[in-house]
Amino acid sequence: MLPDIEDPRFNELGPEGFTFACHPEVPCFNECCRRLNLVLTPYDVLRLKNHLGLSSEEFIERHTVVESGQNGWPLPRLAMADNDEQTCPFLSPQGCTVYPDRPGACRTYPLGRATKGGGEGGPSQESWFLVKEPHCRGFEQGRCWSPQEWTQDQGLTAYNASNDLFLPLVTRQAPAASAAEAQKKMQMFFMACYNLDQFKQFVTQSRLTQIIDLEPTRLELIQSNESQLLKFAFDWLRFSLFGEPTLRLKQG
Repeated sequence: MLPDIEDPRFNELGPEGFTFACHPEVPCFNECCRRLNLVLTPYDVLRLKNHLGLSSEEFIERHTVVESGQNGWPLPRLAMADNDEQTCPFLSPQGCTVYPDRPGACRTYPLGRATKGGGEGGPSQESWFLVKEPHCRGFEQGRCWSPQEWTQDQGLTAYNASNDLFLPLVTRQAPAASAAEAQKKMQMFFMACYNLDQFKQFVTQSRLTQIIDLEPTRLELIQSNESQLLKFAFDWLRFSLFGEPTLRLKQG
C-alpha cells in the first residue's frame, strides 16, 4: 500500500530514473517472493480470485489472513505457503503462476509509490521511491526506466486508479460508534471492499436500489462489471460510513 519512507531500503528516485530487469536469467530470480508481508488491495483480490476461478469468499478463506490495519479496518494479508522458505503460494520454479493478475505491489517493485490527496479525481500528489534490497540483482542489468514507463510496462494503470479511490477510505479513522455499531461498520467495509460477490447481492437484492438514485446505465454496469461494482462500493462506503455526498437518495 503506502511505502514507509523511513525504511532504509527506500531511496529517493532522481530524474535520471532507474535501471532494472527481472527475468529467469537474473541470479536472484524468485528470491523476492518469500516471507512477504503483503496486504492485498480490493483490486488485487478482484484480479486474483478471477484468475483462480474462485469466489471472493473462497479466495479470502484459502489465501489470506485477515488482520486489523492501522486505523482498525480489517485487511487481508496474503498467506505464505507452509514451507521452510515461506514462499508466496503462487510461486513455482518457473516464476509466478498468476503473473497476468499478480498484485499491484509485485508489479510496482522495485519502486514504492506514495500519494497525497485522493478521491474521485485521483491523487493530488504522487512520489516515487526506489526499493533496494540486499538480495536483488536486478539493478545490475536492463534498460533505464522512468516511473511512468514502468507503470505502463507493468500494467499498473488500472491498479493505481482503483487504489487511489481505496486509500482515502482505509487511511481514515473509523467513525466513532458503539461496539456493536463499530462491528457492523467493519463488516460492511470488508464486504464492500473484498467480498464483491456478497456485496453484489447486497446491492441487487436489498432495498438499496430503491432508496439510492442510480442512473440505469450505472446500475447495469454495476451488475455486469466488477471493476465498476468496486468503484460503486467505494462511493457507498464514503456515503454510508462518512456521510459524503458521493451518492444521493431518491426524492420522497
